Amino acid sequence: MSGNRVSAVLCSTDLERSEKFYQDKVGLTLSGATIKNHVVFECGDGTTLLLYGRPSPNKADHTQVRFWSADIAADVAELAGRGVEFDLVEFGDLKMTDHVLTSPGIGKSAWFKDPDGNTLALFQPE
Repeated sequence: MSGNRVSAVLCSTDLERSEKFYQDKVGLTLSGATIKNHVVFECGDGTTLLLYGRPSPNKADHTQVRFWSADIAADVAELAGRGVEFDLVEFGDLKMTDHVLTSPGIGKSAWFKDPDGNTLALFQPE
């Protein structure tokens, strides 16, 4: 199993809307592996993000997909420039600066939601 490809999977109540969001706002490339009631995007290192159509939204209240970043400030600026709105997430004394929360000893994170309310994150490890 350790050599197999992995795909993150999210549900969508409107695949057409989600496809536009992930292409136009997040900047992902649609895969040729897309099939009926599914939309697949190619991501880095052979990974994929799969969205499938479902009549009711997911009820998860946690980060469901994490995009690893080498320069989170640049990635946040690029996404914000495409109209992505970032969530305010603060923990105790840890406060966000320019949409980024720095957790000492861990790294930097920024969170946003897709049109179905799925929580996505950018993460730059220390």
